Amino acid sequence: MGALFEFLLLFVCWLAALATLLVFLETWFGLSGRNRLIARRASGAYGLISVFVPMYGGREKVQQTVRSVLGQSYPFIELVLIYCEENRQFRDLAAEFRASRSHIPVRVVATPFPIDSHNDRIRALETAEPSAHGRWFVILDPDILLDRFAIEIAVEFAGSNEVSALALHPGIRCSSRIEQVIAPSMEQLLQMNRIASRRREKQKSAEFDSSFLLVNREACDVINRINRLPGILNESGWSMWAYRLEGLQTFEADGSGWMWRHAAVRSWSADTNVHRRYGATSVGLTLLSAAVALLTVVGIAFGFIHGIDNFIGASVLAFAAVSYMLMWISYFLFARRLHAAVWFAPLWVISHLPATVLTLMEMRRLSRARAEASQKDAQKTQKESFL
Repeated sequence: MGALFEFLLLFVCWLAALATLLVFLETWFGLSGRNRLIARRASGAYGLISVFVPMYGGREKVQQTVRSVLGQSYPFIELVLIYCEENRQFRDLAAEFRASRSHIPVRVVATPFPIDSHNDRIRALETAEPSAHGRWFVILDPDILLDRFAIEIAVEFAGSNEVSALALHPGIRCSSRIEQVIAPSMEQLLQMNRIASRRREKQKSAEFDSSFLLVNREACDVINRINRLPGILNESGWSMWAYRLEGLQTFEADGSGWMWRHAAVRSWSADTNVHRRYGATSVGLTLLSAAVALLTVVGIAFGFIHGIDNFIGASVLAFAAVSYMLMWISYFLFARRLHAAVWFAPLWVISHLPATVLTLMEMRRLSRARAEASQKDAQKTQKESFL
């Protein structure tokens, strides 16, 4: 019985080491949809840039985003604030920024409809576009904080490489010390689910919703004209990536070094990727990751207790150590990316188990919220069809 247990432990540790290695290689060395952005200061004048900020969500986050835009190093910027005219809170905030002293002119555009949903924000941007005077447009989510050189670096890259539209993915940062410890483990768990879903599904190049989008005015006019053609009514919203036209070059890159959003570990999944759905497979992968974390500790303890005199004991210790070191390195790299607790990397297993619990709770909450939203939409549709 003891020999059978040792053999099963060896086999499981081997599988765990192999799976950890594959996830590690896919995460840090695999081909990613995000290309590399070479950061350079603007070498020439690219004209006026209009920055559109739809105002929704929390007032404090919107205020921080607007202040980061007003502090940009690029000198030729105009800011366009879009809000629902029925929202008094954002109306007063927009008036406050418009009256403030700044070298950046602030324009305000009020819409007669709320801008909470994605399609409503597209309509709001189409409403505000005629009031903008820039040669380049920046469409920015109201919870993104920009580095001082973010817009300057983006327009220099797009202008020098003849890119019509540049999409940058923001990074994530945490505030409290506990969040900085747990956040890298939560990002590890979500990254594993992203890899699994990418393997299961085909890559959709037209599926795109960026938090920072830089697009030149000519390309924006072309897409708007296409959207207004009969038979091409695009109910999913304005998307530069939905069309492959001659002369329109798009580029997608990682902009975590120049823009970021704050996230909390209790709502990590919702803050980092709002549109992702989680099911039974995601829950199973998360539990499997927690099991692998425990298995590495058990394997290392088994190897030290039974010694490395025999083949099975040495092999179990070796496979468990490989898994532990790969998770250690992955935690360290994620912590560097998130500006989190890099020093906690050797003790990653301590934060992995709480991160698993928080991730499962968040997945359950998101699943319930989506189910309730779908039920409300179905009831609303049924009422409209009855009337």
